[in-house]
Amino acid sequence: METKTCSKCGEEKPIDHFYPYRPACKVCLREAQRRLRASRPNYHRASNLKQRYGMSLDEYHTIIASQNSTCPICEVEISDTLAYKGQRPVVVDHNHETGEVRGILCSMCNMMLGHARENTTILYKAIVYLSERGAYTPKGK
Repeated sequence: METKTCSKCGEEKPIDHFYPYRPACKVCLREAQRRLRASRPNYHRASNLKQRYGMSLDEYHTIIASQNSTCPICEVEISDTLAYKGQRPVVVDHNHETGEVRGILCSMCNMMLGHARENTTILYKAIVYLSERGAYTPKGK
């Protein structure tokens, strides 16, 4: 079995413990990646926002604050973080033709708009349908 010495930990390991053309083993590279992500928790989010929507992380936080930290459709509380611990994930809602950002929505409301193809006629007909046939109203609303 062919082996190779890791440039990070110095251990000799089987060649399949390395990515092609990388001097460090997979375990060491994964650990370095974890440390890097932990040291810059918002780096990927900020980069994604800038690349996809042309907005900064500060602009993202400003939009959430302007919505009183709630989804503007269902009014569920949303966080200014990635929100995966007991809260609905949040998404940047934007016009797919112009790229203009409309707001920050919870993922369920964003999916609802997508399933309706962002068509106000379809959404209106859904309201009429639910009104005529009995809609579910959550307690406390």
